Amino acid sequence: MRKVRVWAELSEEAFHAYEGEARRRGVEVETLVEQTVNCLLQELEREEKEGTDYPIIPS
Repeated sequence: MRKVRVWAELSEEAFHAYEGEARRRGVEVETLVEQTVNCLLQELEREEKEGTDYPIIPS
């Protein structure tokens, strides 16, 4: 599996939520955002394999 560096733009509200959760878990905010992105990508791949009513085209 390959790793790709990406930048994510978060609202102040979302950042503070991630910041609080990261502090609670003892990890960095970036780690939680990475986990979220990976989960979303897995969901998209699963939906793509199962078939959807619309095509999923990466931009």
